Amino acid sequence: MKNMKIIVIGGTAAGTSAAAKAARINPAAEIILFEKSDTVSYGVCEIPFLIGGDITDENKLIVFSPQKLSQEKKITVKTLHQLEKIIPSKHKVIIRDLNSSSIIEQKYDRLILATGASPRKLNIKGEESRNVFYIRSHSDTAMLLNYINNEKAKKAIIIGAGFVGVEMAEAFRKNNMEITLIHNKELPLDDFDAEIQQMILQELRKNQVEFVPNARTEAFINSKSGKVEYVVTNKGSFETDLVVVAIGVVPNTEIFKSARIRLGLNNAVKVNNMQETNIDRVYAAGDCCEVKNIVTGRPSYVPLATNAVRTGWVAGENAAGGKAKFDGAIFSAAMKLFSLEIARTGLTEKEATSLQYNYVKDFVITDSKVHFMPGNKKIFIKLIVDKLTKRILGAQLAGEEGVVLRANTIATAIQTKLTIEEFSRLDFSYFPMFSPLWDPLLVAANSIKRKL
Repeated sequence: MKNMKIIVIGGTAAGTSAAAKAARINPAAEIILFEKSDTVSYGVCEIPFLIGGDITDENKLIVFSPQKLSQEKKITVKTLHQLEKIIPSKHKVIIRDLNSSSIIEQKYDRLILATGASPRKLNIKGEESRNVFYIRSHSDTAMLLNYINNEKAKKAIIIGAGFVGVEMAEAFRKNNMEITLIHNKELPLDDFDAEIQQMILQELRKNQVEFVPNARTEAFINSKSGKVEYVVTNKGSFETDLVVVAIGVVPNTEIFKSARIRLGLNNAVKVNNMQETNIDRVYAAGDCCEVKNIVTGRPSYVPLATNAVRTGWVAGENAAGGKAKFDGAIFSAAMKLFSLEIARTGLTEKEATSLQYNYVKDFVITDSKVHFMPGNKKIFIKLIVDKLTKRILGAQLAGEEGVVLRANTIATAIQTKLTIEEFSRLDFSYFPMFSPLWDPLLVAANSIKRKL
């Protein structure tokens, strides 16, 4: 269809990737991208590094301005435009221009939904106070930076010890702030197992982050100036200058229900491997939709930037007339917390147990280099292997160096369904400054083989 009109709703990672891909596949198509904020293509994952001072220029987080995206990718970009309604029977969307509050009716031949996700709220009184922040967008970042600089905040409370929460703890410590990290579980970072979680907890405490476990936030107590002054929990009250709420995200899909777009886990959009929804000519990508877990074959909700971009490419190509497929994800994620590198890929033991896998696990401690070489550090590796198929189900790693790229190697093995026997025979390079003669991954593989 040469004169195809493709509408994209949402201008962050998935939406811009989808629009750009559609433009490459079908240069004759008219592509219009609507974004409700004033910014597109913003580096959300880099926000903690900006707050911590590793990045000094916020403009570096803007990959494409609306003007640059429009000029370079031949896309019509309309910021401050919000989706109001989808009418599939008429292949039409209703858009509100937030500048003028006027309503626009826009016909489409193909529609791509990339509305992303929003921070989960505590839903308690005082949450809208001017010193309560979320870490999700350009405006969130600007408000937080402005507050830190103008109010000279010295104490911060972070509610939620997931990836964002612990990353923000480090960022604030780099600003010499006193940090209290409040979490509703016994250990931080629920996406890891206890062995790695204990190491994360030690790293937080070593860097003067107070961790409050099993804590439920019950109230915010405001000062006369309208700022939260105390956070009240079942574990006591904590004084603060600012609060960051980092308790996860929820997909922005509520508006899809009236269009009868099928939703699944966490109310995320259900899609097939071509990113098609149950509604003809409507696609979805990014944090608003499910992905298939390659390990389990089941749908899962994994709101990561890597998945957003990859699903965006597939949705954009297919909306423009292609036949691309997204085979799924295995939940690979990594971070650096102070001096500790942490990574996971595939299933954790907690997940394998809940899914009733018959598995064997092993936890090894080995060297990152030949043991007497300068700078040698310990690497901690946990492997989980299916007893029946002998395939690797998941892995978690931690250490001061050499962690993340090794996790990527295991991710490749999981995705290509190598058995632990096949993995143990891989031919890795050796150089004393990079690895022992037997790479830590091979040490771990041969150790768990003995348990099988």
